[in-house]
Amino acid sequence: GEEADKERLFKRLCLDITGLPPTLDMMDRFIADNRPDAYGQWVDELLQMPQFGEKMALHWMDVARYADSYGYQDDNIRTQWPWRDWVIHAYNENLPYKDFITWQLAGDLMPNHTQEQLLATAFNRNHKITEEGGVIDEEYRVAYVTDRTNTFGKAMLGITLECAHCHDHKFDPFSQKDYYQVFSFFNSVK
Repeated sequence: GEEADKERLFKRLCLDITGLPPTLDMMDRFIADNRPDAYGQWVDELLQMPQFGEKMALHWMDVARYADSYGYQDDNIRTQWPWRDWVIHAYNENLPYKDFITWQLAGDLMPNHTQEQLLATAFNRNHKITEEGGVIDEEYRVAYVTDRTNTFGKAMLGITLECAHCHDHKFDPFSQKDYYQVFSFFNSVK
């Protein structure tokens, strides 16, 4: 196909990096920018905008099952937005992936952990929560551990572990024993 004109190119660039169309001022400046490295300079500028972290965080918050609600029929408000803001901040600060993952899984277990590392562990608490009367506490505790285990598989390993929760599969790389070894880690989370 033919190459996009500057206006379309910049709209695509802004949408890809920030999730938002460019402002009229940004569009005018880009079209008037004749530097040979203008495109790269604009990429760098867009990466510095807070909207970059917001756009990047969307996918992570989906896989991490983020919500500011309980998720069951007794759907009260729950304050998880500080974790959401931490994720956005982590993307905008270009936190190394190793730290991004480690802090969310075990930031509270790190020696001399910071408030930021502790906040990151809210990843483990994004699951649905019930406070209904008459529930069997142990049943829901196990449901929460199961959710954390399954989310770890999807988010950190990029694979579903749910099938191994009940049984082995002939061609599945994870056995039921493997599943419950991962489960045992999350079983120790209060």
